[in-house]
Amino acid sequence: MANYSSTSASSSSNLNDSVKRTKILLLGLRRSGKTSIQQVLFNDLSPKQTFYLEPTMRVVKHAYDTLIPLEIWDCPGNITVDTLGAPLSQFSSIIFVIDIRDLYNQAISKLVEFIVASYHQNPNINYEVFVHKAEKLQEDDKIENFRQIHERVSDRLLDISSEEGPSYEQVQLNFHLTSVYDHSLHEAFSRVLHKLVDSLPYLEDLLNGFCANSQSPKAFLFDISSRLYIATDASPVDSATHNLCCDYLGMINAFGPLYR
Repeated sequence: MANYSSTSASSSSNLNDSVKRTKILLLGLRRSGKTSIQQVLFNDLSPKQTFYLEPTMRVVKHAYDTLIPLEIWDCPGNITVDTLGAPLSQFSSIIFVIDIRDLYNQAISKLVEFIVASYHQNPNINYEVFVHKAEKLQEDDKIENFRQIHERVSDRLLDISSEEGPSYEQVQLNFHLTSVYDHSLHEAFSRVLHKLVDSLPYLEDLLNGFCANSQSPKAFLFDISSRLYIATDASPVDSATHNLCCDYLGMINAFGPLYR
């Protein structure tokens, strides 16, 4: 496991304009878990403390410096395309968070609204759907609700395509089952990050060479603070190994400062 150190600077107004940042739009209805995701990943907030977070009332921009400088826009639940205040073409990824227990149409309608609007402005944008708060359901219900949400989004895009002309059902949507209480969130956000790193093939080749020369069964290049992996070698990622690495980095983050 290789580590990549990082620094985090969360701010709504003091972003360094001289740094060109890759922008990620974080969307979802009120209480879907958007701010919890950002706080757990980048501010090391305990998952149990997310219950006390206040709802997001305005767009808050968070800067995070890792292999690529990021700017994450945490948006309130009532945000619309018109009230966002920025063209969707400037975002590299849109992450839409849906509470896994929310099987109503409001969340799906808002997701489709942003897909349609952004697709016209930037067809190459990455769409990520986090079906979140997976810990709230038993395993069978979790799988069924995940399937239903996936199916309803796909059906809605198909309906829109037949009504308006453009083939929105061809839009590549990536669905992730996530929770702040395990490492599924780190795994999902890592995969989001991979699509934004231009040097990813080069990094993967380096890790493949490292594994071949050291006879290591697996290698990750991690951002230490957030515990997101920037790259990995060509062998499949198994959850047990990934979880072990995340736990180890959590221990480093907790006790490392004591020995500096």
